[in-house]
Amino acid sequence: MQRMVDTVLWKEESDRYTERAKNLRTDSTNFKEAKIEFAKSIYESITEFMSPSLFLDIGCAYGASIRGLSNYFPKSRFVGIDPGVQSTKIAKNDLADKDIHFINAYSHAIPCADNSFDVVILSMVLQWIPRRYLIQTIAEIDRVLKYEGAICINEFYPNSPIMSKSRHNEKIFIFKEDYSACIESFPWFKVVFRKVFNINQGEYYQRSVTVLRKYPIEDVYTIKEKGE
Repeated sequence: MQRMVDTVLWKEESDRYTERAKNLRTDSTNFKEAKIEFAKSIYESITEFMSPSLFLDIGCAYGASIRGLSNYFPKSRFVGIDPGVQSTKIAKNDLADKDIHFINAYSHAIPCADNSFDVVILSMVLQWIPRRYLIQTIAEIDRVLKYEGAICINEFYPNSPIMSKSRHNEKIFIFKEDYSACIESFPWFKVVFRKVFNINQGEYYQRSVTVLRKYPIEDVYTIKEKGE
């Protein structure tokens, strides 16, 4: 029952987020600048070691991150997943001129093949994921991401983990923490880029753009003979 409640709330909140973001898209200079800076940071960091062909944006909402990234990577293809039906409908309409595929799905059950993406985008989405799905989500990201690929995270960057109720729905909790540390606990992921931004709301509300690279297993483990 709790899992059903989690996913229903998650789906509803995605569409509510998109509705709220409509005003931010047109009225907020900071919001626009953050999206532009995220896309620019990803371009400058990952082109140092790869030329990505296929991106996956998890929690794509109305497609803002994909729009920004498609300007920097015009030859790349993009897939966006989000549980919000209205969110992906708006994304499809707004980005109808681009070759982008949108799917209604959850991060803990990505309907894509193993080792299929060069880059996974996580922009302000991990904080919304119920804790019961976090490890499963990271496992799914690992499954669909190619070796030598990259995970790009845009999230709040507090000094210590913070849990709070959503301002928009008291049934939903938001979890702010350094998610790159969770992912980097697996030795085949390494942080290769991080940029921290102060957003004028105190030390607990710093934001960071972090890129992790996925290395081949044989490159990170010491291989020993049987019995050693």
